[in-house]
Amino acid sequence: MSGTQIAARVDGGAAAPPAPERRTVLTAWSGIVASVAATVLVLAAPGHAPALAGALLLACVPAGAAVMCWVDTGLGVVQAGLTLVLSLAVTAIVSSVMIWLRAWHPDALIAVAAVSVACCGARLRRADQAAPWAALRDRAGGRSRPAAKRGLTRWLILVALFGGLGAWAFGVSQIRPGAIGIWGLLAGSNLWFLLGLAVLLAGGLFELSRPGPRTWLLGTYLAALLVAIYATVPILYTVPEYAWVYKHIGIAQALGAHGRVTDPGNIYQQWPALFATVAAVSRAARVGPLSFAAWAPLAFELADALLLLGIFHVVVNDRRIAWLALFLYEGLIAWVGQDYLSPQAFGYLLWLGIATVILRWLLSPLPSHERRGLIGRAWGYFTAGRAAPPESTAADRRLAFALIAVLYFAIVSAHQLTPYLVLAAVGTLMILGLLRRGGLILLLLLVIAGGYLALHYGLISQQFGGLLSGGNVLQNASGVSGVFHKPAEATTAQIVRGLAVAMWLLALAAVARHWRSPGKVAACACLAFSPFLIVLVQSYGGEAIYRVYMFSAPWCALLIAGAVAELRPVALRPVAAALACFAALAAGLQGLYGPVSVDAFTTPELTASLWLYGQAPRGSLLVLAADSAPALETADSNHYNLRVIPADPQYGQSWLSESNVPEVEKWLASFGNRDIFVVFSRSMAAYATYFGVPHGYAQLARAAQNRPGWSVVYRNANVTIYRVRL
Repeated sequence: MSGTQIAARVDGGAAAPPAPERRTVLTAWSGIVASVAATVLVLAAPGHAPALAGALLLACVPAGAAVMCWVDTGLGVVQAGLTLVLSLAVTAIVSSVMIWLRAWHPDALIAVAAVSVACCGARLRRADQAAPWAALRDRAGGRSRPAAKRGLTRWLILVALFGGLGAWAFGVSQIRPGAIGIWGLLAGSNLWFLLGLAVLLAGGLFELSRPGPRTWLLGTYLAALLVAIYATVPILYTVPEYAWVYKHIGIAQALGAHGRVTDPGNIYQQWPALFATVAAVSRAARVGPLSFAAWAPLAFELADALLLLGIFHVVVNDRRIAWLALFLYEGLIAWVGQDYLSPQAFGYLLWLGIATVILRWLLSPLPSHERRGLIGRAWGYFTAGRAAPPESTAADRRLAFALIAVLYFAIVSAHQLTPYLVLAAVGTLMILGLLRRGGLILLLLLVIAGGYLALHYGLISQQFGGLLSGGNVLQNASGVSGVFHKPAEATTAQIVRGLAVAMWLLALAAVARHWRSPGKVAACACLAFSPFLIVLVQSYGGEAIYRVYMFSAPWCALLIAGAVAELRPVALRPVAAALACFAALAAGLQGLYGPVSVDAFTTPELTASLWLYGQAPRGSLLVLAADSAPALETADSNHYNLRVIPADPQYGQSWLSESNVPEVEKWLASFGNRDIFVVFSRSMAAYATYFGVPHGYAQLARAAQNRPGWSVVYRNANVTIYRVRL
């Protein structure tokens, strides 16, 4: 049996899962405990950290628990994943509606918690409340192995776990951000840091190769690996990474401060779901998004891993393949940089929720008779060898439709491109006859997406030129163009391109192996390659291909893991698994950490930006010498005219050389502003070195020091701000 075919069993050969009564009762108790704890933390706990923890609990648990305590998914990890994404979707919709209605009352999240307690309490009144504790006792009694052997092996693996974490932590403590050069964090790190990452991955793979791999230990190793990957930069730099994150923070700040859309021409404010959610969490926690945005990548990756683990357990009948695919996925996806505090990261997480619902309840049953006709024979071919899907009742399917509608509306109101990636995936599954009532599902999604788009098409047309950006597939798939490739940037770019090509080729090879029985891999293949439909019509400013990669990666990882599990001889499997995971992680980390000197900012850089917005008169012209600095992070940032000197071909504006100071001043004067401020910073210098643009940055930075009319108004260790009078 193929490792990647849809399985009727969802336990993967492990111990029998708890009965539905026990699983839903545990969900109900989780909803009550989380709701009460969150309310107490938000309303009564001293300090910002407890309030932030309570606000996040409010956003992530109560609403989903109120629904999922009545529904058994068959797997605890799926139960937890759907509880999370449904809660986030409801929070996003409620927050967005308050913004649209100009009735901004974030305390309404407390009301959602109260409703959750009522629903979960009603569920418990109908349940045998001893069930969850009986389940825990049953599991504690678990499988029996020789005590000495079990204890020795467990201690060795736990020593490796804590040793890996300790080596990583010590390695991070020895890294000095100022010493990280254009070749990135891996080149500027130390043996302890690299050893820690290697031990954490190796320990997880070793546990996976054992006769009876323990789920809790696999999960601990995976979580530790994610912490090591995504906590490193926040620890080293303490402030959010990526310049574009600060714009998102500013939108959330504006919505939270004013409780309404303040700039109808701002496309981010017209798709407010994520920003309204962040604003609501910030208001409940009494802290600004700047205090927690740096940790968004780690939070999103942990949440994605939870959803994907549930999906993989539903899709495959061998839990080893599910875990191998997840370890492989973490390396494949590390470089793409789509997990920061952004609408696309939020939409992607909700899409994984939709995929979970579809794969658990809405896959079409096996045909009861041979189909006739051209279409029937085609459908028959694509279902050949397919296993029976997980069972579902009519009530399950009605609930699935409702869950999809809620999750998809939250996606549509959060991001412009993600809804159409979802449509491509669902449409492909429908065409191949893999969905129950596929036409109805597609119609539901089209109505939601089309209705929202119709209300905002004028803005889309104005800023993106409409839905289509031409039929040039190669151009649409080329990514951001116009970059001057210096050696460090070019090397990192080639590494991640090679990783992407290798992932897709290996996934295609895994599909091709089943050409006689394509039904074994049809669903995964559809989900892996349907995202490419987007680049047929849209480049999304050069970013569409990165979204395609992100949506394709989980299913490619699952296909590759399934192929590894079928290798002959059997002894090759652990070797191939280790090689694939280590190669993917090494390449992915170079893509993630390679540009860190450019993408990451220091506390002095953020301090300088906040000073500028606090001191510059409204209406001032704020000029960045290179597009690599914190900016637009305040609630009133739309009252300033932020510009980047047009000397960077990455943005289609390269007509000016910054070394020509008179021309720079002429360009500054063309705006007619009385108050002009020009910013130079550490990250801008790193950007110019890494990419080779903007042209003449170093000459302008030197000339400004003695240029008449240019006076220093602010300076710290990493930033100099000039006021220019022309």
